[in-house]
Amino acid sequence: MNIEIWMMVLAVPVAMAATWMLCRWFYMRRIKDGQRRLSMLDGTYQATLKLQAQARRQVEELQRVVAEYRRRLTTAELTRRAPPVVKVMVPDPDLPDPPRKAPVTWADTQPL
Repeated sequence: MNIEIWMMVLAVPVAMAATWMLCRWFYMRRIKDGQRRLSMLDGTYQATLKLQAQARRQVEELQRVVAEYRRRLTTAELTRRAPPVVKVMVPDPDLPDPPRKAPVTWADTQPL
């Protein structure tokens, strides 16, 4: 096999350039695919953060509502269980006694 030096000098840079272009094409394709996946993951992550914040706001609102209902239920239960308050009217000594009805007696309502 007779290869001349000038052919080898010419073939080595051509092979290096071809290898470089093939590697560049292959790895750039992989890098772009990785960037696309990363951007998709980032978008998914941002959407997840928004949903998480919304869920936390909803949970806080529901906790406030439940606390309000418990407070109302507790006050209603306490008023239901409280002993009845007897209101006693204390007569004022300056006022005259109210007129009293005559005692009810038996009345004959049969005709004679």
